[in-house]
Amino acid sequence: PSSGSCAMGALTCFMFLMLISGALNTLLMKFMVVQKVPTGFNLPAEGFDHPYFQTLLMMIGEFLCLVAYYLSTSKDDLAKAASIPNQIFMVACSFDWTATTLVNMAYIFIAASVVQMTRGAIVIFTCLLSVAFLGRRQHGYHIFGVALVALGITLVSLSTFINPSEETSTSTPSTSAASKLFGISLCIVAQVFQAAMLVYEEKIMSQYTVPPLRVVGMEGLFGILFGVILLTGLNAFNVESTPVALYQLQSSTPLLLAVIGSILSIAIFNFSGVTVTQQASAVARSTIDVSRTILIWAVELAVGWNTFNMLQLVGFVIVAAGTLVYNRLVVISMLEPSEEAKALATDLREDGHGVPMMSLSAIKHSSPAGRILDSADETTSTTSTCTGSNASIV
Repeated sequence: PSSGSCAMGALTCFMFLMLISGALNTLLMKFMVVQKVPTGFNLPAEGFDHPYFQTLLMMIGEFLCLVAYYLSTSKDDLAKAASIPNQIFMVACSFDWTATTLVNMAYIFIAASVVQMTRGAIVIFTCLLSVAFLGRRQHGYHIFGVALVALGITLVSLSTFINPSEETSTSTPSTSAASKLFGISLCIVAQVFQAAMLVYEEKIMSQYTVPPLRVVGMEGLFGILFGVILLTGLNAFNVESTPVALYQLQSSTPLLLAVIGSILSIAIFNFSGVTVTQQASAVARSTIDVSRTILIWAVELAVGWNTFNMLQLVGFVIVAAGTLVYNRLVVISMLEPSEEAKALATDLREDGHGVPMMSLSAIKHSSPAGRILDSADETTSTTSTCTGSNASIV
């Protein structure tokens, strides 16, 4: 009981870090976009609109986790980890790079608040991909919770179009409905790639003993390599100008501090996020990620970046309710697994079918909220966790 309480407390801390650092990163991204800084000597001020360069900054933040990993890991553990193939991180990085860049592009067409609300679609895609590729069974409370989250995010996004907020920090030109629709489409497509990355990371955790710091750091390392190659080509074709981005950074201290803050916050966000995925599930991580919208909206209201909207409030309440239901913090008896499902889960564990080499860590991995399951609660956990031939987590 004592060790279980400590583990649960540690997981709660990581969830809290993920929430705070994720909200801070989004707010700093919005702060960067609304800054007007000269693009050169005696040139007019323009917004910091460099989506590919901003993605590279995010990858630098992830790379910091690799530095921390090597500084905090013994030589023996490093030698053991050397057998893990590096290409598994390259695949996850490609998903991450694509998703992040699409979201950065969306800032051109829609407001930052709309971007954040639309990103809630990740819960739906992660749930679907978890079932398809991880063989994860979703019970009634899982489906109902995800449905509530999807409904809440839809209402919040809809409220932005019905009563768009006026940002007091800058005057932005009007955007056509087609442009807004294109921006939202970019965000939705980005969430497909982001969900694929989360599920793929969970697949890695089920097949290899990989410290979260190394997972994030290696993805950042490959991301930097991808970014340098991509930006070289984009600068050659005048699609993006890295020299202009660097000039704007050195010309504005607030912008530079925002960039540094975003790099540090993304490092903390990804480390805590991968840790939550390792100890809980990919859908749980996605649900926590969406919950940061509540905090972002509160800060926007406080600093005057947004105006109060009742439909937004209703949407946030529904999102919060969905998160509680999915994580079984609020239990609805009619949505609980049937006795037959509980018995099947027990039989599968006893005869070893369906979840080979199942360990307590693997059970935690499949649990909605990463709970430390005791003997009484194990029968209510999902019946399928991972699909690797030797799928277990040490």
